[in-house]
Amino acid sequence: MFELSSPSLPSDKARTLLRRLRDLNLTAGPVAVTRELGVVIAGCLSLDGPAESGVRYRVRLTDGTERLLEIGIRDAKLLMSTIGSQPGALRHLEATLTYDRNGRACARTIRARVQPDSNDTRELEHFLRRVVRAVLR
Repeated sequence: MFELSSPSLPSDKARTLLRRLRDLNLTAGPVAVTRELGVVIAGCLSLDGPAESGVRYRVRLTDGTERLLEIGIRDAKLLMSTIGSQPGALRHLEATLTYDRNGRACARTIRARVQPDSNDTRELEHFLRRVVRAVLR
């Protein structure tokens, strides 16, 4: 359950979360976005850069096209964007990040939460999948 009056995620925890998502370098199986749309997360493209400037992943859609997923954090907001080569492929979404009493970063609008300093691949993957579903819907 998400708490409505949670404080904003501290900036050091936000940076840690971005570093964890970058270092995850996820190459996962299919992610169902809708009944008709699925994607494959095809790895992190920003492994050699500072996570604070954003984390970029390549995602492949079922029709064979690719998009770039960008994840950043600014002013306690999770910024998510997709960029593609086709018109209408640009999409931007923001979600407020809060900090719950268990120390988790919570993005209520996309129904995602994660320990910012987690090393648990499954927990980080679950969070990333929520980001992908939210921004590609």
